[in-house]
Amino acid sequence: MNVDDGSSHGPSAPTARLRRIAALLPLVTVAAWVITIFVPILDSGNDDGPRIRITSMGENPFDPATAVPGFFAVWLLVVVFSILPLVFGISRWWSGAAMVVAALLIVVLVIAALNPPSLLWDGQTADGMPTGGMEVALPDFGFFVCLVGALALGAAGSAGSSAGRSRPMRQP
Repeated sequence: MNVDDGSSHGPSAPTARLRRIAALLPLVTVAAWVITIFVPILDSGNDDGPRIRITSMGENPFDPATAVPGFFAVWLLVVVFSILPLVFGISRWWSGAAMVVAALLIVVLVIAALNPPSLLWDGQTADGMPTGGMEVALPDFGFFVCLVGALALGAAGSAGSSAGRSRPMRQP
């Protein structure tokens, strides 16, 4: 029977496991953000006319004419923030901030799903007949990938916070 009498100097097995989980789970977030560069988060699905297709880096991240620096800045912030535990280790401030960032990402995803971007368009055929329509970008596969990434970041923050609070129990 292995009993921790409080004289050991290293973290207990559950604490070490929580720290490892907190350090590795953000890699799921990084993978999700990389995947959603190519897999749309919101997509109208129109192949014949105008199409709304939004990834984690904007509408068309590889076209400088439509690139939005704000999307790139958020993308870079989330990826760098998620890699911090591997570089510097888990800290109390990072754990709290990870839970806040995850909550913000989830809120943004929910808002995007409840109030999706839309586009009204019109035009004419060659013989002059008016055409037109409306495109609404609905959640696509990337939405769920991004949601899993945000949940992984929140779980990593929670695990890091739990690891920071756990202390070896002293035996009388």
